[in-house]
Amino acid sequence: MTPKSARSIASDLALIAADDEAKATEVRAGIDQSAVSVERDEIEGVAVYHVISDEIDPRHEDHLFVHVHRGANILNGGVACVAEALVIALGTKMQSLTSDYRMAPRHPYPAAVDDVVTVYRHLLTQRPARSMAMGGSSAGAGITLSAVQQLIELDVDVPGALFTGTPGSDLSGTGDTFHTNQGVDCNILTDDGIIEVMVRLYVGDLDLKDPRISPIYGDFVGFPPTMLVTETRDLFLSNTVRTHTKLRQAGAVADILVFEGESHAGCLVESASPESQLFFTDLNRFFAQHLRFSSRPAEKMMARMSSALGLSLRLDRSASS
Repeated sequence: MTPKSARSIASDLALIAADDEAKATEVRAGIDQSAVSVERDEIEGVAVYHVISDEIDPRHEDHLFVHVHRGANILNGGVACVAEALVIALGTKMQSLTSDYRMAPRHPYPAAVDDVVTVYRHLLTQRPARSMAMGGSSAGAGITLSAVQQLIELDVDVPGALFTGTPGSDLSGTGDTFHTNQGVDCNILTDDGIIEVMVRLYVGDLDLKDPRISPIYGDFVGFPPTMLVTETRDLFLSNTVRTHTKLRQAGAVADILVFEGESHAGCLVESASPESQLFFTDLNRFFAQHLRFSSRPAEKMMARMSSALGLSLRLDRSASS
């Protein structure tokens, strides 16, 4: 590493740290003002945060949303990663867990995907795959797609459902709306130079159409039911539509919501909007349809019955997975 590149990375890290701290201040205020509890934890070396609404929807009493945060693969580290998970936990009234996965420039690809896969595989030791949903928006949605492709390659049970909001599924800039919505989307940077820097910090010298980092070019066979959301002014509208098409072509169940006049991840940025309320109504319905309860409540019931009747009842675990 040359002295010049060292100074450049130090400058990048300083800017990232400042942005993360500003977001962290907002997140702490949001936690204080919300009916939610947040607890930091660690899973196999990966920092995670449990985000639990004070009110849990009965449909999701034993479900878990495994959140993957957005931030252009370089932002929202530390408690800042809780920002979107907080909105989703309150909107779904579902227990959530978000990973503070490693990010560029210190940890470029594949660190983020590896961390998400590590956390998910650990959770599988505690509950069935179909009791969990996974997802996030933007870069988080792109990492989610990459992680699921890796899980399928490893022959690991995939989550029961996915949420991919305006996914960063193609980092090459391919797609109509990367041109038509330049300067129209007010929620995402539209300066090609800045976007290119962020992408290169994450991928290094890899081909931007490499399916490992742009999952749109990978295989979608075996994907779980997936809900996608985008907006007509979203720079990633083409990303979302193309991902939806790939999922359907692969035989997956895939629903898509497109909101009129909104920018990138608008229904999550403006959480009090009518669009946001409709989004969470549909997301809750989608999760309730495709997720299953874990075996834990049934096991407790069986134990009580066994004790009361003097029997040795056992649950067939395959029925709850």
